[in-house]
Amino acid sequence: MTDLQLPAELFTGAPQPLLDREWLVTNGLGGFASGTLAGTATRRYHGLLVAADPPPNARWVLVSGADEFIQRGDDPEIPLSTQEYDGGVLHPRGYAQVSAFALRGQRPVWRFDTDLGEIEKTIWMERGRSRTFVRYTNHARRNLSVRVRPFVTLRWFHALRRGDDPAFEALQTGPGSVSVRGPGDAPCVHLGGSGWRFEARPDWYWNFHRRVERARGFDDTEDAFAPGDLVAELVPGQSVTMQLAADELQSAAEVDASLARFDARTSSLAASAADPLEQRLRLAADQTLVHRGPSLPGFTPEPNTVIAGYPWFGDWGRDTLIALPGLCLETGRASIAKTILLNYAQNIDQGMVPNRWPDAGDEPEYHSFDAALWFVYALAAYVQATDDVEVLDVLATALLEIIEWHIRGTRHGIHMDPADGLLTGGEDGLQLTWMDAKFEDWVVTPRRGKPVEINALWYAALKFADQSFKRIGWRGSYDAGVLALVEDSFATRFWNPETGGLFDVVDGPDGSDPAIRPNQVIAVAVAGDLLSPQQRASVLAQARDALLTPVGLRSLAPCDPAYCAHYGGGPRERDGAYHQGPVWSWLLGLYIQASLEAGTPADELRGIREAMLAHLHDGVLGGVSELFQPESPFAPDGAPAQAWGAAEWLRGLRLLRAANGR
Repeated sequence: MTDLQLPAELFTGAPQPLLDREWLVTNGLGGFASGTLAGTATRRYHGLLVAADPPPNARWVLVSGADEFIQRGDDPEIPLSTQEYDGGVLHPRGYAQVSAFALRGQRPVWRFDTDLGEIEKTIWMERGRSRTFVRYTNHARRNLSVRVRPFVTLRWFHALRRGDDPAFEALQTGPGSVSVRGPGDAPCVHLGGSGWRFEARPDWYWNFHRRVERARGFDDTEDAFAPGDLVAELVPGQSVTMQLAADELQSAAEVDASLARFDARTSSLAASAADPLEQRLRLAADQTLVHRGPSLPGFTPEPNTVIAGYPWFGDWGRDTLIALPGLCLETGRASIAKTILLNYAQNIDQGMVPNRWPDAGDEPEYHSFDAALWFVYALAAYVQATDDVEVLDVLATALLEIIEWHIRGTRHGIHMDPADGLLTGGEDGLQLTWMDAKFEDWVVTPRRGKPVEINALWYAALKFADQSFKRIGWRGSYDAGVLALVEDSFATRFWNPETGGLFDVVDGPDGSDPAIRPNQVIAVAVAGDLLSPQQRASVLAQARDALLTPVGLRSLAPCDPAYCAHYGGGPRERDGAYHQGPVWSWLLGLYIQASLEAGTPADELRGIREAMLAHLHDGVLGGVSELFQPESPFAPDGAPAQAWGAAEWLRGLRLLRAANGR
């Protein structure tokens, strides 16, 4: 497959381009390794080994980074790494040695051009295990030594380690290995492996600066424990691999086999992709498919849920089900889609699908107006793609439970209004739709009443249920007249003749909300037949003029007094702006779908593909950001690797290709 190669002009010896770009490797359990191209941890979530224990949400930053040096004889050492300390001090300055960077499949590869010659570094993880491998290869014409000093933190991933802790204990376990234990519930970490010599020099490093955390209004200073140095001697052409593991270290042969498996798996995932962009989106999608449940020795767990976004999100019901068609059905992994649907169906309660599993603990949270409706949407997409009638027999009861509870009423005031068949809901202090920003007691966009996309999804769910129950021979499952009632009332209630679009919410506490938001595009994509062709065209024209950017849709039109032209600041500022202007990547797939179904020529959307490809060279390389700044140049922001963004870009790309006959 094609490498994602960064242009040479980024490698001028200046730090900023390398500090702004990130890499990400995942292990299928919710664990990961990540950092910047400079080697600097700019987020609290960056680390060479972030282990999920238990998977997928309880994550621990075991090793936050490392100092890396090469040397020949007694000559001065040359740094390969860069750390940032309090006051913005960069030391050492290994970024100046980076001459190239590429993603080889899902594996980041650095090339360092030094006075001693070229060195290559690459990182991968073991699938289904909390193990990271960092390999150094000597491409110079002389013997070199490599010295690595790991920084161990053994902390909860939302926190930062502060102060030396006497509970940290380093125990040398072999000539080239050491294990470090710490306080609390954090797993022990094992470092080193074949080809290394461990030199014990225990020490604490103070005041690492996490610049992105400062920009986000959080605490930004961290300390770390360094147990000592791992040193290896390399002849020309030789490699050595540092292992970081929460379970056990592997032999050299096992490490080589792990690398071969990692690359072979990557190649197989991208093998049937039509072009390099689709290859990259498939690999980004794969990183978000994970396993919830215990990791057993000798067993590689299969995905049964989705990490909503790296590095801080866990598995969210809404995000999983929105993303499922793109992540699984567009990539030929329908069996995983089925597993996820069956897994979520087991947790349906009072007609609701869990919206979130906590980072710690097992009890799911039911605080979503739409997660159950997106479940039906995903199920419908699965059945359409596979014609799996058997799954309808299995899930018919769950489908009926969702509909009946929504008709008679479930949590948070969610129920059907018998007058028009539309769903209404809301409760003080809760944010129930995907526009779910909340800061302390402030619900920024409560959207109480009858939201437009909720009722489009409701209609689509009723329609699918009606067809499915007939197909499997169910009769009299629920009042079929509800579907006709929604068909009759939707356009009448939601059409806003003054704007030529759809109200965002009707029957809210303050009446109907005319704000121009992308929720009307969602409605057109999932239930366009509720509107006339002229109405659909008008909605899409409004979205194109006010919301569309090359990388997604704005969450609010710039003409609105509540529009925020910049997303940034501390938690209150960011939560307040979250759905008031920033561009959301996942909405692009639905916009493409709605536009093509409404008859928009594919040529009018041709700039979208180029924008997608360009973004894969920013943020987390090869990933799709959660959101973007609402004004040009639409800089990436939010979580830098988001599941539904990758999924919907992939789905949108394939829709465009189909429309172009390719």
